[in-house]
Amino acid sequence: MRILRKLDYRYIYILGNTKHVCRYKIGIAHSVEDRTRGIESTLKGRTFEIFSAKFIFAQRIEHTLHTIYRPLNARMSGSGKTEWFWMVFPVTPTLILTFLLILQWFLVPSLVACMAYICLHGLPFFK
Repeated sequence: MRILRKLDYRYIYILGNTKHVCRYKIGIAHSVEDRTRGIESTLKGRTFEIFSAKFIFAQRIEHTLHTIYRPLNARMSGSGKTEWFWMVFPVTPTLILTFLLILQWFLVPSLVACMAYICLHGLPFFK
């Protein structure tokens, strides 16, 4: 568990709000439910989750997404006011995060398993 803290294993989420249409928040948290409640306490309207998943190196991923969407920044009042972005639908950040999730949980472990097999048994076509 200690190594996971070093790898910054947290949720990255995309939230919407019924009062602020076409604005979406891209953020990071240990608990999306607690973060949603915190945002609702400072904003009017109901805040709802669109996407959330745990990622390794979450802060780096969140920072990269904020850099990509900086031209669409929709500064707002309240909690997390600089992490809201103008979008009709948050399709592209959701696709990016889904791709990273697949990469993290399926492709990387498969690559590690293949490398372990090769280390233990050698390459079959070089025998």
